Amino acid sequence: MNITGPESLLMGVDDLEASRRFLSLYGLSELEHGAKGASFEALDGSGVELRLLDDPSLPAANVRGPTLRASVWGVKGQADLDALADELARDRQVKWVDGVVQSTDDDGNALFFRVTQRHAYEAPGYIHNVPGHKTERLNQRVNFEDHSPARQLGHVVYWTNDPKESIKFYRDRLGFRITDSFRDNMGVFARAQGHSDHHSLFLMRPFDDTPPSFQHAEFTFGDVQDVFAGGHKLQKASFDTARGPGRFELGSNWYWYFKSPMGGAFELGADMDQADDNWVPGEYDHAGVTAGWYFDYNTKWSRQA
Repeated sequence: MNITGPESLLMGVDDLEASRRFLSLYGLSELEHGAKGASFEALDGSGVELRLLDDPSLPAANVRGPTLRASVWGVKGQADLDALADELARDRQVKWVDGVVQSTDDDGNALFFRVTQRHAYEAPGYIHNVPGHKTERLNQRVNFEDHSPARQLGHVVYWTNDPKESIKFYRDRLGFRITDSFRDNMGVFARAQGHSDHHSLFLMRPFDDTPPSFQHAEFTFGDVQDVFAGGHKLQKASFDTARGPGRFELGSNWYWYFKSPMGGAFELGADMDQADDNWVPGEYDHAGVTAGWYFDYNTKWSRQA
């Protein structure tokens, strides 16, 4: 299907100003705002659209209150979009709205598809002092307030009651590649065919009776410095940490999750594993054994193995 990855998040919110403040501190650029919504983007053109909960154009949600109302995915070209619409129409409702294909996955999560709008961009480089290599940062201190913009929307995560069953739609109908999974049907990682990140999507089984719904989304930043500086900025602004900061073993990415006024969590991420069809998927006992390094809630540095 030549899906190139997630490109936008359509969020239904009840506190527009808090959501705008969160996304600005998080590292997205505001393009426009009005009384009933706003839009933000990363450097590559991917981003977030905010709409108030009573907006009649929003797709139905699986849970009440602020949450993701649709994830928007890019495809390589118009022929791919036409083929995808035909495939989906075999067994579910499909609507065309302004060149966007609108449908749902098997859990009822709204999925939109469009010809990719990502674009090339210029971004600052990073300098590091590594023994054995030429000194890059001489007579210069690190700026601990430095936080460059988000570069791209990296992945979307949903709660689902049966990850192994729910992933079949993405694998068999949309061409996603499974990259890793957990035993006991706790979760499955997958990447879109035209996306090289370790995962574009993660389907996770909840630990309670949470219905299928949005869990979190990640935007990718340039470096661990951005993750820590951005997280520090959000923390100073009184937004609560959901998990982190730390580094995962599956995906290898640095992370820091924050509870979002838009519902679910938003993750600052950096240095994700890149994969193609030669990647060898693994199966792991549970999320705890692949948590990598992280700060726990008592602010003690931990390592789960």
